[in-house]
Amino acid sequence: MRFVLRVVRRLATMPVLRRLTEVDALMRISLSLRSSLVQEPWRFVWNELRPGRPATAVYRLKESQLAIAIRHKSPDILILDELFSQNEYRLPEAVEARLDRRTGQPLQVADIGANIGLFGAWILGRFPDAEIVALEPDPENAELHRKMIAANGRETSWRLVEAGAMTEPGTIRFTTGAFTTSHVARGDEAGVDIDGVDVFPLIAQTDLLKIDVEGAEWPILRDPRFGELPAVVVVLEYHPEGCPEPDPARAAQALLTGAGFVVAAHHSKGEGVGLLWALRPSSYRQAGRPAAESRDRPARDSGHRATTAT
Repeated sequence: MRFVLRVVRRLATMPVLRRLTEVDALMRISLSLRSSLVQEPWRFVWNELRPGRPATAVYRLKESQLAIAIRHKSPDILILDELFSQNEYRLPEAVEARLDRRTGQPLQVADIGANIGLFGAWILGRFPDAEIVALEPDPENAELHRKMIAANGRETSWRLVEAGAMTEPGTIRFTTGAFTTSHVARGDEAGVDIDGVDVFPLIAQTDLLKIDVEGAEWPILRDPRFGELPAVVVVLEYHPEGCPEPDPARAAQALLTGAGFVVAAHHSKGEGVGLLWALRPSSYRQAGRPAAESRDRPARDSGHRATTAT
């Protein structure tokens, strides 16, 4: 099945056949092939192809046995494919080697722009003892994220904060219901008022920081506190919206290097969007702090770790 999925994905990039993806029935069949990623493939196919209202369902991933919750007939299926079939977040060799050298405490992960939690499931498949703090402002995405946390029994080690990522607390206007592309409203774009939080206290003890916030990353990257973070690894999806200069890739790399990171890998997705992996040099030391790999941090307060999935 996975071989067929790879063939279909490759054919879909051909100019003549790409038009077929505009036919809803054919697109549904194509998306149903992602059933090869879960332990319940036939239920997945049925939920994707059946007529009527789209279903929300929980499945177990074949490789890790972790539970995921997705909305059928939606972009959730494409994100599932990107993470677990295309391996979009595959760890670069240098990043993997650096994280594998860690000993002692569980990997501390911050997922900023966490959507429905698929990145969290992916990272737990690689680091089962990881502790995650996730930030997601869209109520519909957050509802599914909470369901995923509960389905995996991770309430004490996977915390979801339902708020927008900002550099100071306040209220922001946000476009909701857009699945993976919900974002801070731009210009006169319609939106609803949601709470925004200062993201830096949430990521102050992070080893691995993932940021994908549809253009809201730039104020975070430009904040002086970004260079003071103890994070060993940053994975950033940058966007053209809100970018301080015409070339988002160049701007993102400059801000990461200016904060003391070294870019380990770069994947351009086109149209000003791309994925960057960056590392702290092993010898990097912040003023008054030990090198990132050798520091002894106090364990997080249990209240800080507790999930909001209730």
